[in-house]
Amino acid sequence: MSQTLLHPDILHSIIYVNPDILNPAEYNPRKHTTKQIENLKESIMRYGLVDPILVNKHPDRMNVVIWGHFRLKIAKQMWITEVPVIYLDLPLEKEKELNLRLNQNTGDWDYELLKDFDMWLLLDVGFGN
Repeated sequence: MSQTLLHPDILHSIIYVNPDILNPAEYNPRKHTTKQIENLKESIMRYGLVDPILVNKHPDRMNVVIWGHFRLKIAKQMWITEVPVIYLDLPLEKEKELNLRLNQNTGDWDYELLKDFDMWLLLDVGFGN
């Protein structure tokens, strides 16, 4: 059976919205340690929010976060007034599937290549914790 690779209704533009209008998905299975929270805050302070939050625009799921719950949580803690968002129009089951796929498909580290990085940089971004 053939599958469509791109959904025709996906809006790929990044827009900026107030984080207070966004709602975390009630099913989001990720959790974070205190150290991960500190590391993300440090990254945002240094570089800003450079990775858009994926948000549903389906009428039944309007403004529900699909991916980026952690960034949203930290942005709110840091009193950031606008966050980058990409809106998708997905029914609940597709929304859940995308959430799981994006959270699961993060890859593994190539430790041979990491050996070429500065040790202090690796420790600063959270390796060795």
